[in-house]
Amino acid sequence: MGSLISKANDWLSRLTSGRYDGVQAIATQEKMSSSYITRVIYVAYLAPDIALRLLKGDHPPGLNAKKLLSLVPLPERWEDQRRLLDMQN
Repeated sequence: MGSLISKANDWLSRLTSGRYDGVQAIATQEKMSSSYITRVIYVAYLAPDIALRLLKGDHPPGLNAKKLLSLVPLPERWEDQRRLLDMQN
């Protein structure tokens, strides 16, 4: 999960900093599809407590990177994200 979260934040940073002019530019650089890049970037919008728990490995056993990517775009509200991912406190 750490690698996925790291990629998500890196790619979002590339977009928001203006270093890349769009998702397709990142996709070309990374030799990946633009749809994959977009799905991964959604992960950057996880609630901070969820991201931390994922990094620590403190998440439901069935929740892996593939499963997380299948759920994007995630709800905007962090409460709804916690409910969706079964990570309520």
